[in-house]
Amino acid sequence: MKQVFCPATGVIEIIDVPVSPIQAGELLVQMVACGICGTDLMKVYDPTTPKPVQLGHEIAGQIVEVGKGVIGFVQGQRVAVAHHAPDFASHFAKRGSETQDPTFKASNVAPGGFAEFIRVPANLVPHTVHAMPDGMPYERAAFMEPLACCLRAVDRVPVVSGDTVLVVGVGAIGLLFMPLLRHLHAKVIAADVRTERLAMAREWGADDVGIVGKDDLPQLAQRQSDGRGADLIILTIVNPATIDLAMSSVRDGGWIIPFGVKPGMIPPVDLWQMYRREISLVTSYSATPEGLAKAMALLAKPGFELEKTISHRFPLARAAEGFALLHNASASKIVIESRP
Repeated sequence: MKQVFCPATGVIEIIDVPVSPIQAGELLVQMVACGICGTDLMKVYDPTTPKPVQLGHEIAGQIVEVGKGVIGFVQGQRVAVAHHAPDFASHFAKRGSETQDPTFKASNVAPGGFAEFIRVPANLVPHTVHAMPDGMPYERAAFMEPLACCLRAVDRVPVVSGDTVLVVGVGAIGLLFMPLLRHLHAKVIAADVRTERLAMAREWGADDVGIVGKDDLPQLAQRQSDGRGADLIILTIVNPATIDLAMSSVRDGGWIIPFGVKPGMIPPVDLWQMYRREISLVTSYSATPEGLAKAMALLAKPGFELEKTISHRFPLARAAEGFALLHNASASKIVIESRP
């Protein structure tokens, strides 16, 4: 079968590998759609990430083989698949830190989502595989994992109806926050340097938009919050400028989530201001099994047709083109396809 392989920094190859045989409790899934995530880009283009490296985890496909003892799944069933599950008996999982459990970080599908056939290990099957509702496109189901990541981030702060949220950076991930925050009845401001992204954010539910570097975003946040400032700032792009913007736009006692963080990033933060104003900096890594189930349920609701955010689609054989487009900021969301 064909698999996307990254042997060295910036290099994407399509190689032939044998189909992984499955054991008891496992599933073999034929990939139909798999989204390219920002972490996939980081793994390919970040020279500090060890190579070779496994890629692909936003998976939707069809079950072609069911291992002995698997309950609830059958051959031919359409499913969405994610790649991590914790040891639920661990110290971490029992305290709401499932994504920090060593088992969680060590688990994965094989040989990655960008392959024609994917083996789902037994410890993942009950927790990261979800049946797709009838009529749901594969491309929409592939958003289960990234939407669950966004859902977990929002769940880590007390957003309530009527709160004002500023999302800085409305590329592929930033756009996912739009319907999610709208579903929570928050007032949403989208900020970006690109007007076409802001237009799409409007379509997905942003109440107001602002151009970074041109519009007065702190004043916009004040205007949309009765003078308080934004209750929550979500940064899908994190650098010294966006940190400063967040500190200037957040209300006293508010929250900042740095969601798009890269290795080695150490932006300056005024701890005195954070202390005096009681601003909470909250991080969120990956998605929990509970969040995956919630995300799939949301994708079945009207208003979560997230496949509409896809700008490009490539067959598996042309995956390198998709990675290059995203790396050069020439696309928003790209899905790799391998039709059965």
